[in-house]
Amino acid sequence: MTQTPQGNNMFWSVQSAITVGSSAAGTNVSNYNVATLHLNGEAYVNFSSSSTAAVSTANDIKLAAGLHSMTVPKQVGNSQYLNYARVGGTDVAMRLVLS
Repeated sequence: MTQTPQGNNMFWSVQSAITVGSSAAGTNVSNYNVATLHLNGEAYVNFSSSSTAAVSTANDIKLAAGLHSMTVPKQVGNSQYLNYARVGGTDVAMRLVLS
């Protein structure tokens, strides 16, 4: 993870490329306000206070391939995780930038 200063108390945090597979995985985004994702395929995503939260294909956000920016919802006193899983049968490459 690389942090690049962007003014007073602001920075970008560029995560290593992530392979999004059929099993749900998560990234701790508690210290950030915006998650910017670039996907090369479709993926389901959700925000949760648990790193082990499952991704539900019926109720979660389905993102198409491309660039997406999402505001990280805040919960007082709780950690916040971005959870994700691929949509189809092929793994998806994701680049995640947090700010």
